[in-house]
Amino acid sequence: MRRIAWGVAALLLIMVVLTGCGQKNAADIVSDLSKRYEKMEGYTTKAKMTIHTGKTPQIYEVEVWYKQPNFYRVSLKNTKKDITQILLRNDDGVYVLTPHLNKSFRFQSDWPESSGQIYLYQSLINSIIDDQSRGFKAGSDGYQFDVRAKTNNQTLSRQRIWLNKDLYPTKAVLLNDQDQVMVEVTFDRFNTDPSFDKDAFDMNRNMNGLNEQTLPSMRHAQTDKNHHSEKEVEAMVPGYVPKGSQLVDEQTVVSMEGEVVIMRYQGRQPFTLTQKNPDAVQASAPMYGQPVDLGYTVGILLEGSEKKRLSWTHNNTEFELYGNLPVAEMVKIAQSVQDQPKK
Repeated sequence: MRRIAWGVAALLLIMVVLTGCGQKNAADIVSDLSKRYEKMEGYTTKAKMTIHTGKTPQIYEVEVWYKQPNFYRVSLKNTKKDITQILLRNDDGVYVLTPHLNKSFRFQSDWPESSGQIYLYQSLINSIIDDQSRGFKAGSDGYQFDVRAKTNNQTLSRQRIWLNKDLYPTKAVLLNDQDQVMVEVTFDRFNTDPSFDKDAFDMNRNMNGLNEQTLPSMRHAQTDKNHHSEKEVEAMVPGYVPKGSQLVDEQTVVSMEGEVVIMRYQGRQPFTLTQKNPDAVQASAPMYGQPVDLGYTVGILLEGSEKKRLSWTHNNTEFELYGNLPVAEMVKIAQSVQDQPKK
């Protein structure tokens, strides 16, 4: 009887040990992620990103390519408008490409190290590693982390990240101060052994149509050009304006690029917002600035000694925001324009 009791106790001990070996804690996962980050040679992933900041959800198809040490290609496609924008990094710098308008901007920037994007695996890893007060839950299918958000939008304070058992992301969300989901990314596939063409990260190849199913043709761009050159600008008013500021003047002027709508706001935080329908003109001069993730598109931030300029393109309209505002405020204004009705 005693032998049976000892046998049962030994069996239970073995089961406890085996169970403990199979269940990782937060420290184990952070250690594994740190090692993976250092050894990562490349990956590709596809995802669906849903933006909940406007009146109606905006859905984007996201495709990310990464090649060691610092080559990136991020494609953001508006599924409703069938418009694609590409964020590219290679040895020549960081580019924001708008192929259907044949526009490209090149920066001397350390993106993405300078700012985190929820659709980049490296950004998610860094968010988990850097937050010492991280929340953690282990489940049967994987792990969930609750960490501080690393964005230039101060209203998005937290992010939740779901990893599978192999520690690859399946989902990530950004939350506001009321714990509401503002941005949601679901990852469809993850390839850790990709094969890239020699010029996969070349700016010209991406501008000319790396994938004809992804990038609109130049014929389509020319059609857009003719269409917009004949069409008046249908201006939109931002849904968010800093407290104490108000619209005091609006006028439409005619420039070499067609009509430009200029809105001037005065008050505690004055700023100017311009809108125009640009022609498909190449613009690839080096610029000292940084790309800014606006969620639904990528903005271009240039900071001067007195004023900042944030420019972005959405639905074939080019916006420029000028002012001496905090970057977070400029981002909120820019994000509030995308879902507003036209005047």
